[in-house]
Amino acid sequence: MTTHASAASRQVQFPIIESFTQNTVTNPHWKLLGSAQLNGGSLELTPNTAAQAGTAFLDQPFSSSLGVTIDFDYSCEGGSGVGFGDGFSVYLIDGEQTTGPGGRGGALGYSFTKSGPDTIVTPGVTAGYVGVGFDNFGNFATALAGTEGPGRLPDTAGVRGSGSLREGFRWLTGVQVPGGFRGSWEAGAHIQVSVIDGRLTVRHADKANPNGSLLIDDFDLASAPGQTRMPETFKLGFAAGTGGATAAHRIRNLKVALPVNMPLEMSGPQTAKSGDRVTYGISVENLGPNDAPDALVEATVPAELTDLELICQGENGAVCGTGSVREGLRLPIDLPKGSKAMVSLSGTIDHRYEGRLTCTSLIKSPTRANTAERYSGSVTTDVELPRVSVEYVPNLPGWPQGYPEDAKGWVISYDFTLAANEERVVKWEVSYTVPPGTRVNPTETYWFTVTKDGSDGNVTLTSPDEGHSIEPGTPLAFRVQMLYRNQTEAGDGKLGNVRAIEVTSP
Repeated sequence: MTTHASAASRQVQFPIIESFTQNTVTNPHWKLLGSAQLNGGSLELTPNTAAQAGTAFLDQPFSSSLGVTIDFDYSCEGGSGVGFGDGFSVYLIDGEQTTGPGGRGGALGYSFTKSGPDTIVTPGVTAGYVGVGFDNFGNFATALAGTEGPGRLPDTAGVRGSGSLREGFRWLTGVQVPGGFRGSWEAGAHIQVSVIDGRLTVRHADKANPNGSLLIDDFDLASAPGQTRMPETFKLGFAAGTGGATAAHRIRNLKVALPVNMPLEMSGPQTAKSGDRVTYGISVENLGPNDAPDALVEATVPAELTDLELICQGENGAVCGTGSVREGLRLPIDLPKGSKAMVSLSGTIDHRYEGRLTCTSLIKSPTRANTAERYSGSVTTDVELPRVSVEYVPNLPGWPQGYPEDAKGWVISYDFTLAANEERVVKWEVSYTVPPGTRVNPTETYWFTVTKDGSDGNVTLTSPDEGHSIEPGTPLAFRVQMLYRNQTEAGDGKLGNVRAIEVTSP
């Protein structure tokens, strides 16, 4: 008895990931046609030589019902002859069909190629739904590559619609892009193409502009003239061509996934003083159309920030996972459609640091494609030395104190050093936090004033009315004993939020 697999079982499941960096592809359904080959750690569609045409076609369907987003890096370098060209395309065909390569030259491997007004010399793909051309030379917009079209448009992201072999492939829309699509691996050239509910969006990004530029915004394919009904499944193709104008067209790090719109906003201080406690806020949300159960917030954390603290609060069903700040922030979040999360990252700036701190963050997903206009953020904080800076050293392990009766506990002495960074500091104040119930040891006397003794968790030490000013280049040292309720509470003797300020007269 002969059995046939269902259409659903034949479909490849999202995400479809293909790096093209190895000598083989992971999915055996890829067809490399014409000049297309795996070369130099990428999928090379054409080398930088004349009259080449290459196609990479994934002959396995995937669902269109929940939308699809295609992300990939590209390199387009070289050029010779009459210019730089032609360009490359990304296209989708009806998943129930299969196809050979589309037309050469300006057709960019998707539509047909004409040699004159009525003569088609090479047909287009079979059952094409949409082809997006990244056209450096400009002929994708001409009548040589399909119906309609405004004429030659170099450096254009152009869209041709439904067509099959020798019919259709109408020009739908396009936008000229300054500089075109010359790009390199080093520059991080990247393309994202999304089709969601029959609407097309195209973005172009690189390292200098990681959030990308919107080239085509939510274009309505479904109601465009000449369009066939959107099929239940798609198959994916890449193609490129050269003529007298040449370029090497290469692709790698392909990811085809369900789209999810996860914007990110980041906030933080523009200025701060050395030793300050600063907080960066990261807000993320999911605007749909799909859930993101494995959203991941990552951030670079400047080495000058210590005592890091991470807090995450989810809303409308978002669930924050267990985050880490050991080597930069990494925080998983289950982010259903319609939910959001607020992330707070706090740290203390090194009291000796002066300069500029930059904290960057982004949100991504290993199984989804983020289509947000802004998915990364950055905050730069200019840090200045304060008028007076402070260092302290705990003298560990400390010792037990058994008398008097009202002052029993565990004592640790601390050596503090104050330094004036620019000018003489006449009056100063040092503050820090301790476990509530800890006190400045009442059995000792000090030449400075204990304004707050720590009983409520806050200690403030103030300079006397006269004397003990701080001269630049001549640090001022003093010692203070802290009485903890027990050795366990004293721990490693670390004090919190240690700061020093200059006190000025009102």
